[in-house]
Amino acid sequence: MFEQFMQLVQQYSQHSVVNNPDVPNEHNEGVMKEAGSAIMSVLGGEPERAGEILDNPDHPAVQQIQGNFVTNIMQKFGISESAAAGIATTLIPTVMASLRNGGDGSGFNIQEILQSVGGGNLGNIGAKLGLDKDGDGDVDLNDVTRIFKF
Repeated sequence: MFEQFMQLVQQYSQHSVVNNPDVPNEHNEGVMKEAGSAIMSVLGGEPERAGEILDNPDHPAVQQIQGNFVTNIMQKFGISESAAAGIATTLIPTVMASLRNGGDGSGFNIQEILQSVGGGNLGNIGAKLGLDKDGDGDVDLNDVTRIFKF
């Protein structure tokens, strides 16, 4: 399921990320992962409200997803604020709408995705997204410091 979710993100990233001159080609995959991570981190934090969040594009959680995504791609990939905001305002709502509509015919739903990512407790989303930098099975301050080490 998680792989299907990431394929969905990749599918909708073609125009806003891959064909975007503001995103260097070597960062395309990283930007797409950040989009997936931003969505899953918020939906995974409130799995019981995922349907409510998906049904309302103006929900504060959707704004949080976009804000997190913008901040992350600016910091990690040096993308300008205006370019990052442009990507976020097109990519995130499109992916969210597709999730709301059942993945556009892919036959999965958001609860199944959250279950597959979190193994029931949603505790290892960061590890599944490659954020567990010290390999201890969780994402914590140790991982964050390793992410930002140069």
